[in-house]
Amino acid sequence: MKRKNILIGLIATILLALVVSTQALFKVDETNYAVVLQFQEIVGIKTQPGLQFKLPFVQDVVRFDNRILTSDTPPQEYLTSDEKRIVVDQVTRWRIKEDSVRRFFLTNLNEIGGRSRLEPLVLSELRAAIANKPYDTMISAGRDQIMDDVRNAVQIRVDEAGLGMVVTDIRTKRADLPTAVEQSVYQRMESARKVEADRHRAEGQRKADKIRSDTDRNVSIMLACADRLSKEITGDGEAAAVKIFAKALEQDPGFYSFIRSLEAYSNALTEKDKLIISTDSNFFKLLSGGIAPSIKLAATVGEVEPLSTEDIQPLTKDNLEKLILQCIPETIQKTVA
Repeated sequence: MKRKNILIGLIATILLALVVSTQALFKVDETNYAVVLQFQEIVGIKTQPGLQFKLPFVQDVVRFDNRILTSDTPPQEYLTSDEKRIVVDQVTRWRIKEDSVRRFFLTNLNEIGGRSRLEPLVLSELRAAIANKPYDTMISAGRDQIMDDVRNAVQIRVDEAGLGMVVTDIRTKRADLPTAVEQSVYQRMESARKVEADRHRAEGQRKADKIRSDTDRNVSIMLACADRLSKEITGDGEAAAVKIFAKALEQDPGFYSFIRSLEAYSNALTEKDKLIISTDSNFFKLLSGGIAPSIKLAATVGEVEPLSTEDIQPLTKDNLEKLILQCIPETIQKTVA
């Protein structure tokens, strides 16, 4: 019985020790600060990680995050210096000062309280900064400098209020026009772009008409020139043919008369034609040899004289190219070259 009582006492002692140790020991890790409270009064600040001791059942521990925290407020509408409205959605990053944990607890109690104290300061300084800048600055690269100025101004007010925080950064996620005027702005932009597009189309149509007009004019000039050269070349060819023909007749006019008569019969009659004529007809007498030629000349004597090369001058490739270039305007020649 005695041994049983001893065992029970030992177990009770161990349980009591465990309970006391869990209440007396607490851990502070790398991401926390700890404030030790006794009857809601601060009796210790723990900023270094490790195992810490407190009075069990008497003292409590409140932990704060020592990492960078984020405060994200809803988008707010602001008025710029040129009286234009703009909707800015900003985000603030801040952390608790290591040497001001006591001050942070006394003024804010916790992170939620810190956010609620910080957000009005940020919105106030941001509104003042935007009110001093035109709308164009807020949608340009100069916006970053404005946000840096806002961060510095907010930090000054945080220090004056003793909030125990460090504002690391304030940035805008977006800066847009209000929804009420956004559509009208888009419509004006669309109208302006349409005017610009119509202007470009009109300019393109004008240039196209000019190109077509110049092309039609050049085509007409080249066709007229080609027609003139064609007639000139044809005339020169016909003149050469007449000259050659005349020289051929000079050698034997009688033979030419006989050949022309045969050609007349060949053209007048075909194999299927049947001709009934009187024996007194001159046409019949010519076939039978009854009518003598009207021109009586001696037969050709000696060799036939060949045609002179001066009478036959065919166009060479260079001559053709020169003739073609005559009909092509200089502007087109320069373009092709």
